Amino acid sequence: MIVVGISGGVASGKSFVSDIFAKSGAEIFDADKEVHDILRNDKSVIKIISKIFPDSIINETVDRKKLGNIVFNSKNKLKLLEKIIHPLVRKRYKKIFLKSRKDKKNILVLDIPLLLEKGGYDCDVVIALIVPKKIQQIRFLQRQKKFEKISFFKKRFKQITKLQLDNTSRKKMADFVINTSKPKVETRKVVKNIIKELSQ
Repeated sequence: MIVVGISGGVASGKSFVSDIFAKSGAEIFDADKEVHDILRNDKSVIKIISKIFPDSIINETVDRKKLGNIVFNSKNKLKLLEKIIHPLVRKRYKKIFLKSRKDKKNILVLDIPLLLEKGGYDCDVVIALIVPKKIQQIRFLQRQKKFEKISFFKKRFKQITKLQLDNTSRKKMADFVINTSKPKVETRKVVKNIIKELSQ
């Protein structure tokens, strides 16, 4: 089984690329989905967060937007949240890794924000998704269409990208590089060629 790490900044197309892999039969580990599930359903985590970040709790549930506002404005609070969440995410990854190997999957894809920045996950192959920052910002803001405070999301975009590698550094650490600013049909073609190469 080949473990493929997808590395890309915010709004670089990680989910789109992962979906192409999934349709080819690959197993996908989506760290964002796991985090959302933990924050929504893990009562022990909700209890800890309610004590450390009480302002993020509404009706005994974690309001992810409020939690994000708290941690993105404090490096120490962000690190504290990571210490709570990351071990649980890694534990879930180990389960999926073992299950994928047992099921004889050919490829396991890691869709993990800050995969290269934080480390901790062993990959056989790394795919870097490269997008000019201007396009990233446009895509990121388009996701927030239903919200009126665009200035807030411009600030949030800067906060997120500060935590991420630049394109030059990302390329140096990758086995494959995909420019995902091109039309989706082109990205799909490149990804399928990579899958074909990895499956040989």
